[in-house]
Amino acid sequence: MSDDTRGHLRHARDWPGAIASTFFCLVGIYMVSASLSMTQMAAVFPRTIGSVMAGLSLLQIAAALTGRSGRSLEVSADDEAAEGLGRRLVLIATMIAWALLFPRLGMFVTSLAACLVLMASGQFGRPSPRQLLAYSCTVVVMVGFFYLLMARVLNIPMPRGVLF
Repeated sequence: MSDDTRGHLRHARDWPGAIASTFFCLVGIYMVSASLSMTQMAAVFPRTIGSVMAGLSLLQIAAALTGRSGRSLEVSADDEAAEGLGRRLVLIATMIAWALLFPRLGMFVTSLAACLVLMASGQFGRPSPRQLLAYSCTVVVMVGFFYLLMARVLNIPMPRGVLF
């Protein structure tokens, strides 16, 4: 591949990424605007998350439109494209299942399951048993930390669910 072709691929605009980021930016803006009718204490969480989501989405839009979004520098083969599609479908299915099961199973269990599924689907190659144990322990600690932070420290009412 010539240097001209690589340079062109390196700075290609990522239109699907920009469109998806625009959607998340609008969701963040909506979250902030919807929180304006809440009490100051109740609005802290949605305003924080909405603002961060909108801000990071704007950064991603800028990166996507300037060709710096981290897309592959080389043209993907059909197998790599199919693998990428599979990972995206797993992400979508996992998020839908998490949202539907969250009220029934509780935050901790559904978040733990979702994180483990996403961790497994995001792997390139097979991790060693030691890496798998380290990743799994990290996920459990991370989900546990956020559960305690939201349920105990911030006193956000969480659905208890049947399992936790």
